Amino acid sequence: MPPARPAANTGRRAHQRAGRADAKQEIQEAARTLFASRGFTGTTMRAVARAAGVDVALIPYYFGNKEGLFAATLDFPLDPRAKLDEVFGAGLDGIGERVIRTVHGLIQDEQTGPALIAIIRSAVADESANSAVRDFILNVILEGYARHIPGPDAHRRAALAASQVVGLAIGRYVLCLPPLAEMTLDEVVEYVGPTLQRYLAEEPPRAAPTPPALRAEGTAPPEQEGERHTGAVSRSQRGRRTARR
Repeated sequence: MPPARPAANTGRRAHQRAGRADAKQEIQEAARTLFASRGFTGTTMRAVARAAGVDVALIPYYFGNKEGLFAATLDFPLDPRAKLDEVFGAGLDGIGERVIRTVHGLIQDEQTGPALIAIIRSAVADESANSAVRDFILNVILEGYARHIPGPDAHRRAALAASQVVGLAIGRYVLCLPPLAEMTLDEVVEYVGPTLQRYLAEEPPRAAPTPPALRAEGTAPPEQEGERHTGAVSRSQRGRRTARR
């Protein structure tokens, strides 16, 4: 009786993994090239596997998903989408404070901090890396926010929230601007938390109706204009009657 096909496939994949110790590095290099030329959306895991000469099953085996692979090409040691899911997992109540404390914790961490700061610096100073970082923010961070935000304007609110977080990170941790860099974490949460909370969890304020344009000085309202016109007609008619007499 011939051996079962699934067992043979499993054996081949195991042999491939054992025989390609450098496969992970080759996948990263191929992905970095494709992400740079095609962008995040235009790059598929099959295309990366084909360029690296490996089985496509090795990508989720090493990196989990495309977001994890993209983060790896930026030398970021965790999947940011999974981290955002974790932060939003407790609900929207207090989400502004949790986002700030999570970002602070990641930057202070010995493993994730240097990588995160390097990504931020490259986005500001290195034009060659700017498009990759922009893709990272657009397709990983913003989408990670938007999937948890209710309402039709989720992507707008996600972009506003991301701009707040990126600006805070640049000012506090990269440029070290005083007094922002000297504030305690609790103080930053107190000032910035409500703004993020409004972007991420609250309904946007409705614009007040535009008041009617102010009339030119000396112009009477319509009803007064009508009274003036009527009075003028009456006086004219009286004048004609007097003239006939």
